[in-house]
This record gives sequence, structure tokens and C-alpha cells, in this order.
Amino acid sequence: MRIRELLRRDLSQKIEEVIQLDQADEHAVYDEITEYVATDSIKRQYGDLFEAINLSRTQPTSGVGVWVSGFFGSGKSSFAKNLGYVLSNPEVLGRRAADLFKTQVDDPSLGDLVDVVNLNMPAEVVMFDVQKDKAQAGHGSLSISPFVYRVLLRHLGYAEDFDLAELEISREDPDRPRKSASRSRGPGPFTRVCGAHVL
Repeated sequence: MRIRELLRRDLSQKIEEVIQLDQADEHAVYDEITEYVATDSIKRQYGDLFEAINLSRTQPTSGVGVWVSGFFGSGKSSFAKNLGYVLSNPEVLGRRAADLFKTQVDDPSLGDLVDVVNLNMPAEVVMFDVQKDKAQAGHGSLSISPFVYRVLLRHLGYAEDFDLAELEISREDPDRPRKSASRSRGPGPFTRVCGAHVL
């Protein structure tokens, strides 16, 4: 008997060497979620994270960031990307991403936390690669805050120029006070209204 005959997984399936954060192909997204192997330690980390997200509903906090660290190839991008899929919960080949994730991790308590967060805290997730996107956009020296704001504007369908975006946004909400020209060089009130959680 061969090793491939002992395993449930198809060993001939191509494995992506680098995680692409802007992956849009549903089949690729489906494979990313259903091929993800979560160790007990990873499940605990997800549990802690979803617990903290859920807790923020009743106990607001000024802490809005999560730092995912590890050596190259340790699974940081996969961890963060699956978190994004679960929070945004898109439909993937006829099933919700969160349901695919819950089946894959096979942990009832983690699944319950996912359900509570998705039910009570609908999320809009913007996934992007800072280094890659900054290089492509020619903003290599741009500081992170304006860059993230530009990515958010692009995701929401606004112009990436701050002044034009403010004009577009003000046209949608005529009662909202407009920003003066002297303050129009970076993220304005729209950023504060939206809020941003950087992972």
C-alpha cells in the first residue's frame, strides 16, 4: 500500500506556495478554507481572538489591533486570511465561508463563538498586502495611515485622492460638515466614522 492511499487528501493537488490576499476565485477560496489544517494551538488562538471580538460588544476597548507574528512560512497569512473569510462570511460555491471553516476546524466551542460574532457583528473585511500594493501603486515611501485609507476608499468605490473622496462622501450625506481645505491632506472624519481594525 502507498502513502497516498492512506490519506484522505489528494496529494496531486497543487499547493500554493505564497498566500495571495486578493484571491477572488471561488474555487481557490474554497480550497484555502477546506484544506486549512488547524492544530490545537491554532484553534486556541482563534478562540481567544473571537472571544475578544465578542467581548468588545459589551465591553468596548480602545485596543483595535491584533499582532500576528511568526517565522516565514509559519502560517501567519493563512491564519489572518481565514479570519477575514469568517468575519466577512461570503458565499463560496454555495456555502458560507464561516460554515466551511467551522466544519474544517471541527471544534464546537469555536464554532459557537463564530456564530455569535457573525450574528451580532457583521463585518466588512478589506484584505490587502501592504508591501505589494504600495509598490504597485508607486507609494513606496507613503506612511501606513494614508495608504490604508486609500485602500479603504478604493474598496468602497471612492476616488483615492483624499479631496475627491471627501467631495464624493459629502455628496452622499449633505448634512455632514465638510472638511476645510487646510485639513484635507489625510484621513478625515470618514475614517473615524468607519473605524478601522488593522490585523
